[in-house]
Amino acid sequence: MSVKHQYRYHPLFSALIAAGLCGISGMAFAAGVTAPTTSSSSISVGEVSSNTGALDTLAHLPTKKQVFNSTQSVKVINKRQMATAGPAGGAAQALAVAPGVNVVTNGPSGAPRSSISINGMKTGWGNIAGNANDGTVMVTFDGVPMVDPAYGVWQGSELPQMSMIKGITVTYGPGYPLNRWYNNIGGSVNFSPLQPTKKAGASIGMYYGSFDSKGIHFNVRTGQHDGWSGIIAGGVGSSGNYLNGYGFNNPGNNYAYYGKVRKIFRGGHLSFGGYVSRSVAYRPLPIPVAANPNVTIYGVNTNTGNVNPGPIYSQQTTGFYTTLPYSVYWKEAFIKTYLIYSRFEQHLTHNIAFHNLLWYRYGDRVHLHYNNTGNAANVLNQYYNASDHTYGDKLYLTVNAPYNNISLGGYFLNSKYNSLLYFYNQNQIATYDSLSPNAGNNVIINGSPVYNSPSLPSAFHSSYLYMTDLAAFVQDVIRPIHSLRITPGIRVVQFQTNFVNNSAAQFPTSVANLIGHNGDYQPNSSTNFTEFEPSIGVNYKVTPNVALYGNYATGYKAPAGATGTYAHELTSTLQPQKSTQYQVGVKTYVKNYGLLHHAVFNANYYHLDDTNEIIPIPVVNHLYSRFASGSSVFSGVNLSMDDNPLYNLYLFSNVSFEKATYSNYTTGHGVSYAGLPISNVPEQTANIGAYYQFYHAGILFEPRVWWQYTGVQNIYNNNTGAPTNQKLPSFGIFNASLRVKVSKRYLFAGMHDAAVNVTVLNLLNKQYNNYEYISGGGYYGVAGQLLGEPGMPRAVYVSVSASF
Repeated sequence: MSVKHQYRYHPLFSALIAAGLCGISGMAFAAGVTAPTTSSSSISVGEVSSNTGALDTLAHLPTKKQVFNSTQSVKVINKRQMATAGPAGGAAQALAVAPGVNVVTNGPSGAPRSSISINGMKTGWGNIAGNANDGTVMVTFDGVPMVDPAYGVWQGSELPQMSMIKGITVTYGPGYPLNRWYNNIGGSVNFSPLQPTKKAGASIGMYYGSFDSKGIHFNVRTGQHDGWSGIIAGGVGSSGNYLNGYGFNNPGNNYAYYGKVRKIFRGGHLSFGGYVSRSVAYRPLPIPVAANPNVTIYGVNTNTGNVNPGPIYSQQTTGFYTTLPYSVYWKEAFIKTYLIYSRFEQHLTHNIAFHNLLWYRYGDRVHLHYNNTGNAANVLNQYYNASDHTYGDKLYLTVNAPYNNISLGGYFLNSKYNSLLYFYNQNQIATYDSLSPNAGNNVIINGSPVYNSPSLPSAFHSSYLYMTDLAAFVQDVIRPIHSLRITPGIRVVQFQTNFVNNSAAQFPTSVANLIGHNGDYQPNSSTNFTEFEPSIGVNYKVTPNVALYGNYATGYKAPAGATGTYAHELTSTLQPQKSTQYQVGVKTYVKNYGLLHHAVFNANYYHLDDTNEIIPIPVVNHLYSRFASGSSVFSGVNLSMDDNPLYNLYLFSNVSFEKATYSNYTTGHGVSYAGLPISNVPEQTANIGAYYQFYHAGILFEPRVWWQYTGVQNIYNNNTGAPTNQKLPSFGIFNASLRVKVSKRYLFAGMHDAAVNVTVLNLLNKQYNNYEYISGGGYYGVAGQLLGEPGMPRAVYVSVSASF
């Protein structure tokens, strides 16, 4: 059956298309519409939508007061807190400052891959062993989705440059229906970039530091002219790695560029934006924690698989941060992202506003891999490419009525996801698959043996996943009295998927003759799921500065795992992944009182049930042919605060406590591990920081100190395919920096200000592993050994910047 005939038509699709056409005509209509209460000088991005009364976390960076008024648990990471990532850090490092957020990365910059979790719900390609909840966090750039809908996993290296980011909004749980996309079931992160400004200006900066890290960044703002304004920003960076050895420093490099043009007119605005990034980094292997005589720095014989004699390789014997020689192992990952979008907002009447977002995203991920460490000899070389094309449109109305602020609308998207993977060893003769009558025998053609190659691999898969997602929502903000805000909502979602097994087209000889292992053994299939997502939130102001709040929400996402799931599982067994969460808490916001100046405090308890999980269990040949099913329960407490107790002192702190367990974990063989803790979820995380400013001789000095703590966490056993009670120890890291800002009287060439910053991360040079797991033998050929990834040692950076 052809792909186009597998889709089923839905009336909601027609409604959304019609709404989209109305949006196009609305642009032409906009010039003739007047809204007496607004003027072109006061309109800015997000202003129209903020009038709904619901906190819009996508169109703009929320203010402290807006967060205080909402019924949700939201953390805004401002520029000052983002600085804790250091000048070379990317999106993952910048997120680490939020409560309940745990970040693991294997490099010093924004280019290497990473794993990010929010209250235990995860996203990221790094360290996937035991990640039952991966792909459950939505990530957006300027409110536009950056996650491919098929796999649902976002990579931090898609945003390697933080200089262009104004702030980050972290939402815990599914959030308001207004702000949801297609995998918000565990939370969401919106990166708000710099915006066009009324006045023209520019800035430039550069840095250099440890591990040969260096980079440069800039932004240029046109100012506003006849309602038009624009910005262009970008940066490039490169570095080695603190994980290095035997003459190879596992380098990485990246660039990112962003531009936006906005037209403000009476009653609304229109904007066009674009973003492009590319990150390339070598990914070192996790290192054996203890010595094993079967693991040496010289790997194994590529033909026999026998261990090559040499120094035993481990953190104990060859060095805590030492990686293998390039001649034995290397893995290079390429990440590319292209994003274009347009946002239109217009008052149709005094009380009704129209909003439309149209976008397209292309994402591409390539892995090149040479592995001679003791894995099966026939998987010496690897090529992996996953790419995704997604376009969509989101349209909604906001209606201000007495005691009510209503939002209603929806979105549609289409996505095409392709996954291609193959392994080969050009020195080995190809063999027949286990399903062949000649299973295990060498392939002989015309009397001569045939060797493995990219066109005749030892193991492979090739498949497509086509998706159409539809959503419609209505949400109300009811204010029966001034101090009470009630936000009920309902969202209807539909996930249409079509899986196409492309192995026979990609590898015709292999499939026809059963040569090598075909990882995609399920036929073409399709699924169609429709679900309802109710939600409600309450915010009650006990005093003008103290509010009690609570919320409840249900969220769904398409079955996890993209083509891997559909290639290995019967579609009759698949269900959308579901989360149900409630939160209760207290918020405070004090603008000015005593030592409290723009002070905020938030404390909340949360409970989240995540069901219908599909858990990948990595196997030796890396084709992920084993899966477990599960359900998880997360509960805990998050606390956060920041304040300026003195005009020159800034304080912040974030603390979390969490318990995460499996209510169900059943392997494909029927073995249950229910009740065990979820791997890679710290029991506590914390950070605290203090920034102090003082002037001397027209120069501003700002010393900064901060401490980041990650509590104990349970590790995963790849050998048994199960979680464990074995612990990764806790660790705490001290950091410091000194910022020196020069006053205008010392400057020249039209500069408004200039600054020099010295940053020291891991000030005390603490040695620790930030991730460990028990190997199944996929690396080094030794099952049952403990492997670890070290955290970054002391790193020193010097950065300079100037604005004009």
